[in-house]
This record gives sequence, C-alpha cells and structure tokens, in this order.
Amino acid sequence: MANDLSPDLAVLIVGAARVVADRLGEAVEQAGIENMRTPFGFVIRALADRDRTLTEVADLLGVSKQAAIKVVDEMEARGFLERHPDRDDRRIKVLRLTDKGRTVRRTALAASRAMERELREELGDAEVDGLRRGLDALLARHGALEDAHAGRSRAPW
Repeated sequence: MANDLSPDLAVLIVGAARVVADRLGEAVEQAGIENMRTPFGFVIRALADRDRTLTEVADLLGVSKQAAIKVVDEMEARGFLERHPDRDDRRIKVLRLTDKGRTVRRTALAASRAMERELREELGDAEVDGLRRGLDALLARHGALEDAHAGRSRAPW
C-alpha cells in the first residue's frame, strides 16, 4: 500500500514508460540504427505483422492521416519503410518495413523481453505476474486492453 512518501501511481507509470522508452532507444542505437525517433516505433509496431495502408496505420495509432503522413514520409526518407502498390488496386499504396525497420522491431522486442527477465530475476515471477495483472486491469478499465494484447498502442503525437 502506498504511503504519503510514495510517488502517486501516475508518476510511477509515466516514469516506468520513460525508462522503457530509453532502454528501447539505447538497444536500437547499439544495434547500429541511426536516425530513429520515438514516433517511428509506433508505426513499426503497426507494420510488424503485415503491410498496411496509411489510413490503416493512422486508425491503429489513433492519429489523423495528416499526422501519420508526416511521420511516414520521414520514415521513408530515413529508410525505415517503403511504399508499394497494392496487389489488388495499384492506385493504393501500402507501407512495408524495410530490413532497417524490421531490425528495429526485433531489437526492441528483444530489449523488452530482457527487461521483463531482469524484473523476474529481481522480484520473482509472482510479483511480475501481479504487475502484469494490475496493468491489464488498468488498461481494461479504460478500454485499451484489446489494443495492448494485439501489440498496439495509441501514438502520443
């Protein structure tokens, strides 16, 4: 139970999110990937399982098409993704990760798994499983659990 000297829950969660983002960024940098920006990670995650249109990416991330196009244009210029004609309708462009984009995804996923392993070694499985249940409950209460379990999160831009 929290006491008056403990930070409030929001500060703990935001602080943990910052630590996670920093660790993922460091891992990507150590993998030799340059020019990575935090918003790119949200798009990379959205494209990790399949190619998508710009509209699909914007919808998944909960941002406008205008916001998504800015990030996608920058990602294409920096070599993280490419645009290709759709197989069924050549007027439609689909977004596809490049090798560089897929390397970011693999590296970030490995870093995430390493962080969980470290916590399990330090705190034990029961504590980490309890943390996961608590975060699931928080997300479920706010209608975000399905997205989290599908590996999606809304972009903060």
